[in-house]
Amino acid sequence: MTRDAGEDNMITDMDSEMPLTGRGLGRRALIRFGAAAAGTIALASCAKENPNREARDGKDKGPYDVAVVGAGYAGITAARELAAKGWRVVVVEARPRIGGRTFTSNFLGRQIELGGSSVHWVQPHVFSEMQRYGFTLEEVPLINLDKAYVMTADGKVHDVPPARFDEGYSDAFDKFCEDAKTLFPQPFSPFANSQVAKLDEISAAARMAKLDIDPIQRASLNAELVLYAGSSTNTFSYMSYVKMFALAGWDPYTFTDSEKHWHIANGGTAALAKAILDDSKADVRLGTVVKQVESDAKGVTLRTADGQTIDAKAVLFTVPTQVYPDIEFKPGLSAEKQAFIKNGDQCDGATMYMRIKQNIGNTFAFCDDPNPLSAIQTEEANDEVGTILKATLGRQSLLDINDQDAVNAELRKIHPGAEITDIAPYNWVKDPFSKQAWPAYRAGWFKKYKDMAKPEGRLFFAGSGTADGWHAYIDGAVESGIRACREMTHLLEKEKTSNG
Repeated sequence: MTRDAGEDNMITDMDSEMPLTGRGLGRRALIRFGAAAAGTIALASCAKENPNREARDGKDKGPYDVAVVGAGYAGITAARELAAKGWRVVVVEARPRIGGRTFTSNFLGRQIELGGSSVHWVQPHVFSEMQRYGFTLEEVPLINLDKAYVMTADGKVHDVPPARFDEGYSDAFDKFCEDAKTLFPQPFSPFANSQVAKLDEISAAARMAKLDIDPIQRASLNAELVLYAGSSTNTFSYMSYVKMFALAGWDPYTFTDSEKHWHIANGGTAALAKAILDDSKADVRLGTVVKQVESDAKGVTLRTADGQTIDAKAVLFTVPTQVYPDIEFKPGLSAEKQAFIKNGDQCDGATMYMRIKQNIGNTFAFCDDPNPLSAIQTEEANDEVGTILKATLGRQSLLDINDQDAVNAELRKIHPGAEITDIAPYNWVKDPFSKQAWPAYRAGWFKKYKDMAKPEGRLFFAGSGTADGWHAYIDGAVESGIRACREMTHLLEKEKTSNG
């Protein structure tokens, strides 16, 4: 996610190969970076000359049946589904690209994913989209490890044989998620068992404290949970994590396979997003920041930062939870939504790539909190390139991810002597149009996630955090877009019938 460390270290646009650097990136630089690093592949889907539609900018047209705010996977899925039903749709996106918190870019000539990336056949909605548009899976070398490491909270590094690492982690994982089949017999109906809501008050840390596991297992499990929490585990909903384990067939191997092993081949998340949006007839307005929403019994008016006014019969919001306070709603959002926005979903996570000169082989490391590089895995390793590593941080605020020297110092705790030559971070928390990484429910708030999904008059809401299933993944975003289309169509068809 953003980058630093000198003019020789570059992250580039996939098509133009334009270098970008950014020591101390501010808001304006972040926006420029978002445009350049994934701009060409995303903007291609919005070109007027696209033969599949009459026009895509829509700035001289209206009113619309539906305005969709946000062109992440939830928004573009909903836009396609709504347009396919014959409704006139406009997509309004603050960034100069589509994809939301997914972000395909290029690092040293290689395709990378700086946001949501993992997909799997146990994630039905995104896998269906891949099948629809002919996308295949690309393997990340997570299996057949040469080395596995675990850093405990005190900073001590343990070189654990990979087979023993797998066995110990799976055992700890199983114990943490014990009774998952009973608690989540239907994972896409997460509260089918009423005990889930009661147990949601328990934090992941409190649950883990009761487990009979050794220090290495505890450190590995806690590092994994910090990744999902985007915070320390004493604030993280234990039940929300067990639900995702249940979604993976109640199996630790399948869950790990789904979260770290497979990406989208042939253009990555950006290419799939483009295919979805290209399959709609929606107008698209990129670089358009919605600042005010005024709704009444007849319709909704959006007012943007650059002075545009957009009228629609209904509006779908798909923005990340922490962005809602930047939009003025008239009338205001419900007290339940405001409470969830304030308390329910805050994530301090980030992802970064780095190249080191040495070929260290196929490695994986878990670093327990408060060590910032929560998980580090090899993406590519050979004598020519050295090693490309991907690091996921549950708490990016513990480390300046734009400071190459600081990152190198942390990496050397795991890999002594490693010399980083290039880094490619992107800080979603400091991105003004996300302000958080992936959705992560706090203890006691998972049971209230539907508050963010409830329609309010002519306003509808989607986004992966509102999904019943894979809420921290692309799959959840797609699921929520389909659900929102169904809800909006019900309103629009009802009004069409009554007015006809």
